[in-house]
Amino acid sequence: MMTEAACITGAGAVTPLGPDLESSWRALLAGEMALRPGATDVAEALLGYPVGPAQRAAAADREQMTKPELRRLDPVSVQALCAAAEAIRDAGLEAPLDDARTAVILGVGYGATTTHMTTVRQIDAGRAARLSPFTIPASMPNAAACNVSLKFGARGPSWTTSTACASGLDAMGMGLWLLQSGQAERVLVGGSEAIADSMGIGGMAAARALKPVDDDGAPVLKPFDQTRAATAVGEGAAVFVLETPELAARRGATILGRLSGYGCGADAHHITAPRPDGSGAEEVMRLALAQAGLDPSGADAVFAHGTGTQLNDAMEGQAIARIFSDGIHVVSTKGQYGHAMGASGPLNAAFALRALQEGIVPANLPCDQPDPACGITPVLGQPIHTPLRAVLVNAFGFGGHNASVVLTQP
Repeated sequence: MMTEAACITGAGAVTPLGPDLESSWRALLAGEMALRPGATDVAEALLGYPVGPAQRAAAADREQMTKPELRRLDPVSVQALCAAAEAIRDAGLEAPLDDARTAVILGVGYGATTTHMTTVRQIDAGRAARLSPFTIPASMPNAAACNVSLKFGARGPSWTTSTACASGLDAMGMGLWLLQSGQAERVLVGGSEAIADSMGIGGMAAARALKPVDDDGAPVLKPFDQTRAATAVGEGAAVFVLETPELAARRGATILGRLSGYGCGADAHHITAPRPDGSGAEEVMRLALAQAGLDPSGADAVFAHGTGTQLNDAMEGQAIARIFSDGIHVVSTKGQYGHAMGASGPLNAAFALRALQEGIVPANLPCDQPDPACGITPVLGQPIHTPLRAVLVNAFGFGGHNASVVLTQP
């Protein structure tokens, strides 16, 4: 039974900034902005909201996905398959794996909204008797995880976590637990979300979490800024290959980093609002650090949830400030590509892994006036070059779901 950290041997991503992890990371460091209004096919009333669509088509082309595959799969599964394929290659593995000791755990917050919307339109048009036979397989909550398992021959446990915006980080944490239990030697973990559509944007707008772009075109999503007003819908997927140290050593794998700690919990406060004092967020951050065997001084950066909403940023910033000294580097990456909901944690973790590898903390863009009420000063202007020993990653979701993970050097 494994009791230590899991080895990260591969990583892949599909984001609004790029069709793979490397291009997305370079775009993030360069300060590129992927959020823009009218970027997807949505109802006219929603065209004013900024959105960050994933570069899914380019990723599917790279993986040579066929037209029949794309027709029978929802975008949430397409993204997951592309990110998983990249992660498997990055780990030096060959597909199909055909391995009963390889598991899959993926987080999905909202699921196959594209398929849901298409199905409703067909029913409303009187074509209920002519639905695709793939309607249920494409839209079931476990579709992304089972498609990755099927495609790559992962015959171990295949699970789906759905804890709103904490879904993907919870999947990573459960992957660590699964390895520690001895039930698997390798786990493909991460998350996928594809909701840059009328259902996703309209639903979040109705929850008063979004704001249309003003006439001056100023950014809407400004994490930890005094003028922040709302979040913005993004999408994407990120997948990691986790392995036991024994398996990684046995096959001579390159270890990119380690998943060393995980904390999870619930606010039990409100269906959409976090606890204002950030006590729930603070608790899971402390749990993750403790499992990693670190006190707060052992972490060098926090990749924050940082949604750009008044409530989230204030409570998260205050929680971070209570745990860490003023020297901790804090960044939210969402201002450049949006909030990918259930995939937001793994996307953040993928960038945190690259930061750990290269010793670079991205800038918290766009933030001009850090809000004193948040209790922290995020990385401003330009990325910071600094050695990193350990990085904390946060994700907090509707329903009060809270999750944090700690990534450390190999």
